[in-house]
Amino acid sequence: MKKKKEEFYFKNLCAAIEYSYQAAQFLKETLEHYDKKTLQEKLDAMHDLEQKGDIKKHKMMKALSQAFITPIEREDLVSLSSYLDDITDAVEEVLLQIYMSNVETIREDVFPTLNLLLECIQALGDVLEELKDFKHSKVIEDYIIRVNDLEEQGDKLYVENMYRLHQEENIRTVVIWRTIYEYLETCMDTCEHVADIVGMVIMKNA
Repeated sequence: MKKKKEEFYFKNLCAAIEYSYQAAQFLKETLEHYDKKTLQEKLDAMHDLEQKGDIKKHKMMKALSQAFITPIEREDLVSLSSYLDDITDAVEEVLLQIYMSNVETIREDVFPTLNLLLECIQALGDVLEELKDFKHSKVIEDYIIRVNDLEEQGDKLYVENMYRLHQEENIRTVVIWRTIYEYLETCMDTCEHVADIVGMVIMKNA
């Protein structure tokens, strides 16, 4: 029974990151085949994914409020669950910004960032899969490094995108896309935060 209860926490985190990945994949596909006429419908579908992620967080919080003993420190599980929810929220926010700003066309330089974000979320999923057996895992630290490396690549893309963007003469374009790029950067940063928390868990339990 104890093992089953412990497995709940790790399975919950893995399910949450899967919703983040699905949201990022959905965002990419929506922008690749962008059609303003269907954007409200796409927003509804994205919100469904965000709500599923929220449910995972709420279940985690409920379990933690009732638990006497947890497999890793309670505050670490709270942070991990909250940050994973933040990733999905930020992905949804990108699509919301595009809708609210009445964007006509999608800038091509957003796609390398979206591809990198998908890689980063996938790498974070690998980290979380190993978390349940982190004391014996031979690869979890490599996976954490992979997330950090991808986040650094994301930083470089962010700088390049912002540099190009601020050469635009249309101020409206600059304002809209600066916000969109900032939310994508937040997604990447939050992936790194989750990986760093896992790294701290490993250190505390070494």
